[in-house]
Amino acid sequence: MKNPLQGILFIMVTFFSLTIFAQDTFSDTFSNVSYANNDGTQSWTTDWLEFNDNNNPANGYISINNNELRFRYIWTENLRRTADLSAYSTANLTFDWRTSSLEPGETLAVEISSDGISFTTLDIFSGTQSGTFDQDITAFISNLTTIRFSKGGIDWSNNNDRAYIDNITISTTSVPQTDTDGDGIIDTVDLDDDNDGITDEEEYCSTINTSFLTSSNVGERSVVINHTDTEYLRLDFSSMDNSFQLDINGSVIHPSVLEFENGALDAGDEYFVFQSDGSFISQPWVANSNGIPRLRLIVNELGEIQLYGTRNTGSTTLEPMEAQGGTPFNTIPWIPANNNTFTITNQAGPGPEGFTGNLFASAICDTDGDGISNELDLDSDNDGIFDIVESGVLSEIGVTDLNNDGRIDGAVAGSGTNGLYNTIEDTDTEYALLSYSIFDSDSDGSYDAYVLDADGDGCNDVREAGFTDNNDDGYLGPNPVTVNIEGLVTSGSDGYTTPADNNANTTYDYREIGSAPNITAQPTNTVTCPGCTTALSATVTADQLQWQYYNGTIWTNLTDGGIYSGTTTTTLTITGPTTTENNTQYRLVTSNNGYICGITTSDVATLTLQVGSVITNRRITYRVNKN
Repeated sequence: MKNPLQGILFIMVTFFSLTIFAQDTFSDTFSNVSYANNDGTQSWTTDWLEFNDNNNPANGYISINNNELRFRYIWTENLRRTADLSAYSTANLTFDWRTSSLEPGETLAVEISSDGISFTTLDIFSGTQSGTFDQDITAFISNLTTIRFSKGGIDWSNNNDRAYIDNITISTTSVPQTDTDGDGIIDTVDLDDDNDGITDEEEYCSTINTSFLTSSNVGERSVVINHTDTEYLRLDFSSMDNSFQLDINGSVIHPSVLEFENGALDAGDEYFVFQSDGSFISQPWVANSNGIPRLRLIVNELGEIQLYGTRNTGSTTLEPMEAQGGTPFNTIPWIPANNNTFTITNQAGPGPEGFTGNLFASAICDTDGDGISNELDLDSDNDGIFDIVESGVLSEIGVTDLNNDGRIDGAVAGSGTNGLYNTIEDTDTEYALLSYSIFDSDSDGSYDAYVLDADGDGCNDVREAGFTDNNDDGYLGPNPVTVNIEGLVTSGSDGYTTPADNNANTTYDYREIGSAPNITAQPTNTVTCPGCTTALSATVTADQLQWQYYNGTIWTNLTDGGIYSGTTTTTLTITGPTTTENNTQYRLVTSNNGYICGITTSDVATLTLQVGSVITNRRITYRVNKN
């Protein structure tokens, strides 16, 4: 698990968190004498329907009086109303109630049904008292979820036997059915929302990835870990002896302590076994020989909890686990920007107790700040290189992106039930593991897809890939950057083609550490005569060499021909210069193919021409002064 270098954008995290759940209400405050009131954000499917009464909200044994629903002298009369909750993932029923003069055995029952036919009693109200009803009715979600009020015991015997109900509200939450990559798996359960070959878990930002160790026979002990703005939690135990509880911000993840050793159940514990056959983990206190954790607990972005385990010390896969008695995990709601506290407690036992493990906490984030969170962004750092390229997944056999759209070819049909392409995972389950290692070219703990200089050589990836970066900020194109709904830069003039490999060694330049050449011996000033031959040379190892001369205004590249040869080598040969070349300045410009960001230019060397004339008269020679 790696941490993107750039910061988490609080605004984007908040936006994502708020849109994870759609919240609606179905409500009736009985402020009008009508059975058709819709006081929530959504309308009920039906009005309130009376049975065995006159179906008139203004009078009868059931009626609306003084902004309350009133029941009196009830025998066979009942009242019901239906709401379509099929689009929601959770539902909760609340209302205020009070009773008056109900004798023993006389009760009002509130009932629930998922088909409008078979009803389950949620509670009964009796005597002379009042209160607020609040209960989860998620188990009864359907398109025919129906609430009914009726007598719960014997017939009410007197006209002053009364019960009152007010402010009935069904509060719901729903998970969006968005399927970003179109593979038939909605994003909330898709392990790879954009089909770029990097799991969503790996695309989250993380600010904590810590190991913990407490292992000794010292009684109960706890490990406390803090993390801000959590949206995802993974807790791995490499060993467990033999029970634990996790508390998040004061709320435990399960009503009972999680016990894994058969025969070690204590008060307050519940056995956790493999979901498929109810068997126990073998020796959970012994680490797995291949590095896979013995236990893995995940709290996803919805606050839902899953638990997995390895059966024995040689297991190669994680399998779902559950409470032996079927007791579900609690749901832990994440609060954006909240300071979360995780307390992992190992209970005291008769022998040595302890665990070893690792806690990874992360937040959904937007590395490049373009408004598209990483797990939906096909270019998470806006450098013009697809994440699918920077991840290295295209090096895997059977993985291609021939249409150059930033998604794995065939992933829509080939991603199975968990939304992750089958070729790059160990199993088509919600706890699948990637079968390849995501590229981290400079081994700094941050994946290439989330950094602007993947190889850490000081040259930004966008330039090493051969693309345009107008202001040298590491992003494709000019500033400000604009992107489309997939996070691809639309304000650049190029990008999203095969990155450069200028030295043709099959490793893209942005992944390969490069540097500018180092000139160890500089060219020096040279004196020669007109028509003579001389040379300027330097000592340097470089892929590209180019001699230049200064024409009085600009430096100009030399080419072989005329008086010059060796113009692209370390030695420039000048043959037969004329007085025109007297005092001409020369320099050598060098560069390396795999490092576009740097050139090295030599010192300037000046060519001076001297006339070496000699006059001879018989046997007497006179040398002419050079001046």
